[in-house]
Amino acid sequence: MKKLFSLLLLVMLAIAAQAQRVRIELTIEPAAVGEMKVYVLPLTVDGVEKATPLRAKDGVFVGTTTVSDKGLYNVVAVYDGRQLMSTVYIAAGDEGDVRLALGVEGNALVLKDTPENCALSALNVAMAELDRVLWTQEGLGCNSIKAIVEGYCKASDSLLAGAELSPSVAGYMKVWAYTRAYSAYTSIPRAQGIEASAVGFDVKEVLPAMSDVLDNEYAVLLTATPQLIARTIPSRLGLVERLGKLYDTYGNEAVRERVASQLVASFLSAHDYSADFEGGLEQLRQAVDKYGLSEGCVQDYIRRKATVVGSPFPEEVVLTDVDGNVVEFSSFKGKYVYIDMWASWCGPCCMEVPHLQALEKELENDAVVFVSISIDTDKEAWKNKMAELGMHGNQLHDRDGVLSRALNVRGIPFFMIYDKEGCLHTYGAMRPSRADVLKFQLEELK
Repeated sequence: MKKLFSLLLLVMLAIAAQAQRVRIELTIEPAAVGEMKVYVLPLTVDGVEKATPLRAKDGVFVGTTTVSDKGLYNVVAVYDGRQLMSTVYIAAGDEGDVRLALGVEGNALVLKDTPENCALSALNVAMAELDRVLWTQEGLGCNSIKAIVEGYCKASDSLLAGAELSPSVAGYMKVWAYTRAYSAYTSIPRAQGIEASAVGFDVKEVLPAMSDVLDNEYAVLLTATPQLIARTIPSRLGLVERLGKLYDTYGNEAVRERVASQLVASFLSAHDYSADFEGGLEQLRQAVDKYGLSEGCVQDYIRRKATVVGSPFPEEVVLTDVDGNVVEFSSFKGKYVYIDMWASWCGPCCMEVPHLQALEKELENDAVVFVSISIDTDKEAWKNKMAELGMHGNQLHDRDGVLSRALNVRGIPFFMIYDKEGCLHTYGAMRPSRADVLKFQLEELK
């Protein structure tokens, strides 16, 4: 009986798991299917889903993805140097096998099979046109620019007026238009090639208060929203004070949780661990205690002690060579180690390689070894780029992507030096293209 019950339970779980997936068959016209890549991303309140690539089969893109708890999905098509996007709505109960026929209108994908998708597509097209005008028509006057920023929300309001749409679509359209409008406002200097002081009006003159529009669960369906909210909370404040502003202004738990994660991530990235490690740790612990944040962020902070001069190389980092063999960092003990963190896709990194190779040949100091550590997620791309650049010597791979997090590296190429005992000597060392200065520094290491 127990075996039968277990079997039935497994069958029920399998059926339930299957029910949480939606199979999509999608066509896009006009477009050359063979040259196009298409992805589908379920929009969920918890925000843990990832984009699923669809495979091309007989002119149709096919794949399965997780069911969105709001019925909303982003479809992204990449081809001919373009990236087009559309948000589509699949009503609860319609999941299973779903067939979508999208078109291309200007710089947007459109779907017009239901009132919800007609409204979403119309808003998408309208906002794409506003973007186009802002970025391509130079010399727009203050009134014209103001009308563009106002236009996003006006388009949404117009489409929603009198329409009987699902709450998910209506709520999403409001926050989608608002975030695009706010982003357009912040982009004015770059789009128009003017100084920020020359914009001529404040965002508060054309848009309602952010908390009036984004304090709801639909706001977190857009990945840009938490970042947008976080940027409006003054960075000059300490972490606890910034979180206080957030919790005083926003009541929705999903918004609070997502923005708090952004604020903590910003704190972890920007804090000067060498200058005030203990003070920062105390700030973070106060924030965790007061706002119920995950204890994991404290551990993330403590791991970043590796950025403090004198700290040992992070133990949790696993380095492998080109054949996949683990290389212990302790194997370099007794030498100063100049480390180059890079990736095959990083142009500036690749530009440093010839300088690094020349420096390695010219340096007259046996106490120094050079180690290049790739953070590539694609190991084959790493190998191919090494062959292309003729890279040699100590070429290692951070196979789990731990090193950049442990060392709080915010951009590559990044260089550092470890001493003969395996402890950090220089964080943010000179790059090889400054060989005139760097060579002198390295030759002084004994």
